[in-house]
Amino acid sequence: MKLETGNWKLETCKSILVRAPNWLGDNVLALPAVAALCRMRPAAHVTVLVRDTMADFWRMTPAHDVIPFRAQRGLAGLADRWRLARELRQHGFGSALILPNSFDSALIPWLARIPRRVGWASDARGALLTERVPRPEHLRGQNQSLCYLYLVEQFLGERVTDSNDCRLKIAQAAIDAVQARSAALPALLLGLNPGATYGAAKCWLPERFAEVAVQAHAELGAGVLIVGGPGDARVCAEVAQLIARQAPDAAIWCLNLAGQTNLCELAAWLRQCACLVTNDTGGMHLAAVAGTRVVAIFGPTDWRETAPLGEGHVLLRGDVDCAPCCKRECATDHRCMTAVTVAQVWQAVQGMLPSRR
Repeated sequence: MKLETGNWKLETCKSILVRAPNWLGDNVLALPAVAALCRMRPAAHVTVLVRDTMADFWRMTPAHDVIPFRAQRGLAGLADRWRLARELRQHGFGSALILPNSFDSALIPWLARIPRRVGWASDARGALLTERVPRPEHLRGQNQSLCYLYLVEQFLGERVTDSNDCRLKIAQAAIDAVQARSAALPALLLGLNPGATYGAAKCWLPERFAEVAVQAHAELGAGVLIVGGPGDARVCAEVAQLIARQAPDAAIWCLNLAGQTNLCELAAWLRQCACLVTNDTGGMHLAAVAGTRVVAIFGPTDWRETAPLGEGHVLLRGDVDCAPCCKRECATDHRCMTAVTVAQVWQAVQGMLPSRR
């Protein structure tokens, strides 16, 4: 396939702005593309523009700089966008690579008058871009990370080679703090990630998460770490309570951290785990690039498009006709998730835990 670079001289541009996605999982899947950009243009200064809640993630990556922003939705956020655009003008960016496909993500680089603006030809935003990249048909049904890499290829005008180095560089202070706190827990840790931002349809049953945790402690002496964002606090608390009902001593070996960590701290905790049992959500992707293998349970989402990066992971899903439906709430009986049994998950976990005991 032909790679287009237009009239832009790559060798004369020293400052590149990358507009990153909004959600944690999408940001992780964009990491191989940004890492490849930094590696293939070592003389350029690559800055990631991202919502403030995701800034800590990009500070653990090869990106040279991060500009966090916060903008209200709709008309109420116009003033926020104008202020951000004025700030970006002062940086003198020569080009912008826009990874999301929304109109809003292309608006700020346009307002900032960045000379070259490259992104997907979507969402009626053609006038905001200098180069519009059609969605590649050959990547339909493939992992989203490959689509981001394709966009980088069109931006650079050359093929991306060796895009597998995606391990996070976690701050040593976070690693030290986690090691100190985890010293009271068993050396072998199993992570549980029972929430999901997208909706309840993506969530495996809380009682099944609890059963796996209790079994891991009873058979392997493993400690259990429950993780999630602030929005996952309720379901994480429910799982912790279910574990405590089955194991009165759970307070000694089970720790619920939902909503208590930033992304850097969460990555450090996940790295401590031998594996993570998880729904298809941002924590699953973060664990993969933190260096932890995952047992991921897929239901309404397409496992082909959102599988975690790297190797050694186990993806489980129910063989049902209605999946993937990509719905937030199940209209029937949640059969795609209930079809995945505790025995299946435990078998996958057993294949990972003993090697780290």
